[in-house]
Amino acid sequence: MNKFSLSIKNLQHIKELKFEIDISNAGIMGIVGKNGVGKTILFKAIQNLITSNTFKNTSNDYIYKDDSKITYLINETEKSYEFKYNHKVKTLDFKGDIEQDIIDQIFVELPIPFGQRFKQFQKLGSKDKLIRTAIISDDTTKPKELIELLNYIYDSTKFDKLIEIIINKEVFYAIILDDYLYIREDYLSSGEYFIINIYKYIKQGKKFISIDEIDISLDAMAQVRLIEKLRILAEENKFKLLFSTHSLALIKTLQKEELFYMELNDGICTYEKKSYNYIKSLLFGFHDYDKYILTEDEVLKSYIEYMLLSENIFSKYIVIPIGGASNIITLMETNKRNKIFDIEKNVLTVLDGDMKDKKKYKNNKHIYFSPFDDIEDCILEEFKNEKFGTFTKEELKNPKKYNIQRDPNHKDYSKSIYKMLINKGIKSQKELFDFLTKKEIEKVEQFKNNLICFLNR
Repeated sequence: MNKFSLSIKNLQHIKELKFEIDISNAGIMGIVGKNGVGKTILFKAIQNLITSNTFKNTSNDYIYKDDSKITYLINETEKSYEFKYNHKVKTLDFKGDIEQDIIDQIFVELPIPFGQRFKQFQKLGSKDKLIRTAIISDDTTKPKELIELLNYIYDSTKFDKLIEIIINKEVFYAIILDDYLYIREDYLSSGEYFIINIYKYIKQGKKFISIDEIDISLDAMAQVRLIEKLRILAEENKFKLLFSTHSLALIKTLQKEELFYMELNDGICTYEKKSYNYIKSLLFGFHDYDKYILTEDEVLKSYIEYMLLSENIFSKYIVIPIGGASNIITLMETNKRNKIFDIEKNVLTVLDGDMKDKKKYKNNKHIYFSPFDDIEDCILEEFKNEKFGTFTKEELKNPKKYNIQRDPNHKDYSKSIYKMLINKGIKSQKELFDFLTKKEIEKVEQFKNNLICFLNR
């Protein structure tokens, strides 16, 4: 397989998306774009060729139209496959078989909770006894290349005792402790486990590796170092890596020919090479501002903008959601050295209130804390107390009404409820923010005054 292309027609909010990549040209290709432009649909579409139930397992039934289809072309004219919407199975359907040789060359990793690595937990648990036996009998090897890779990415010697175990031709990894104790690969951090899984697929000889949201679970330094190493591994192992990212730290490291900007206009999705400065200005708006406020997520960003809307602010400022407290702090330190945004005194971080007692964030004059532990969690608590109306479990799960399919114990359940309240017109974002503000009026006023002081000094 030298070339891979696909064409999407009328799927979800995408009227048309045409994508082509030269697999024979080893290297990396990063796609950047605003949320909702079609990045994840592209990655799902690639996986759909090798796992035909991808959309059925990762999307709802309302993304299809009668003429929804994806057409794949391998090596320009050699192989063509067309998946059309089938009313009977309520998904995209292909009448035929995909050659095993093509399937064997492609690997796709989707974000939580649909990524391939999350499907391996049960398998690893079932192999634990065999893994333990191999360790006790010293039937292991030392994966030097992987150890060097992980130690470099995390700037650590933690992985010096990493071992490789092969069971029925499958490869497993663990870190050896004393007295035959060990840490299995799936008990490492999500970022470490992610990197190990990508390494496995590289060593399996995959020629086209696609990763949606490659920066998830990695701090800024790890993101940058991972891309640096993957660029080298791609050349050495002759594969093409396609990935999407929202990480400014990562984007800045990409070379001109590696960076593509995706956008959506009237349902037509396009992508083209763009420079870092172009993307930084267009996507993040990091130019000509006096002050910068970095936050954990879009909701906290929206709340800060809501608070400051009617205030007299004399400086030109921007609120930027980065994602994850550790990522923000790492980015702050990078800015301190390299002035990605501005000099240190003009850049402020606002973290969720549940971070205020953590030692590493305390007593830092450049870090403020939200008056709420987590805005979406606070909304969820009030939702449970029926402050926004009464909702039965049946109504919440009904696809025609609210369609909340997540388990109430899932960590993203609060996000689902928050979006449902707004999207279904039950409450506007302003109404939800007004409600929370009245409950914590003193904390909110103090927080707002601190922000105004920062912006106006």
